[in-house]
This record gives sequence, structure tokens and C-alpha cells, in this order.
Amino acid sequence: MLVKKLLLPLLLLAVAPAFAQLPALHAAPEKNDDTVVLTLPDEGRVAWQRAAGVLAARGYTFRYSDADLLTISTDYIELESYDIIGLFVRVEGNRLLLRGRWLVNSTDAGNGEAVSLGGFLSSSASKWAELEAVARELGGTAAYYNSAAR
Repeated sequence: MLVKKLLLPLLLLAVAPAFAQLPALHAAPEKNDDTVVLTLPDEGRVAWQRAAGVLAARGYTFRYSDADLLTISTDYIELESYDIIGLFVRVEGNRLLLRGRWLVNSTDAGNGEAVSLGGFLSSSASKWAELEAVARELGGTAAYYNSAAR
């Protein structure tokens, strides 16, 4: 009995950080950042439904959507800038993670490249602008990090 009382708190301490562990977030995007993390007033399914509504209103169609896992992955669409982009959303509590991928051309059969802020000479400006525009429509407080996904 004493062993159970000692092990349970240790187990909870070990598991709890795994649920909400994100890399260090920063308030302004940096060159290699590819993920926008929004802290929203809503959480769970309500935040997921809001994301679905915003994406649909912006012309995205859904490749995959799961109300239990609170994830959305869109089909690729062509922006006015002729960039081809697809988005991924995952809701964790009151946090919404938003990432984008882009294709070099419409015949590209790969998974695309991660959308990142990029540097001064980067070609990612319009793709990052779309990610930021979606984030603004979703509302909340934005923070950023580099997921290291390429």
C-alpha cells in the first residue's frame, strides 16, 4: 500500500509533461519557425470547429479531419500568389498548432516543404503570410517555434 502511495505521484509527475510539452515558444517569429501556436479562449472541440470554419471560409477543402483527435489537414490549394499550400491544425486544450506545407508545382507528388518565415532572400514570404492570415482569423495570442520538420 505504501508503495502505491509513493509510485502514483511519481508516475503522474513523469506523465503530465508529456501531454503539453512544446519546444520553447517565442512571441515574434524567427527565421526557421514553421509553427504558429495560438492560445485561444475556447478549447477542445469548440476550437477545432472554429478552425474548420475559418479554413473552409478561406477556400480550403479537408483532406483529413478527426473530431476525436482534434486535427485537420487540408488539401493543397493555389493562392493568389500562385504558391501551392496545404495546412495542418491540431488542438491541444486551449492551444491550436498551425503548420503549412507547400509544393514547388502542381504536379509535385511529394509531401511538400514546411512553410517557414525564412530570411531576407527567402521565397516563403507569401506562404508565411497565408499562415499568419489564418492565425489572425482564428484569433488568440500567437507564439512561434521551429518544429524541425522539413
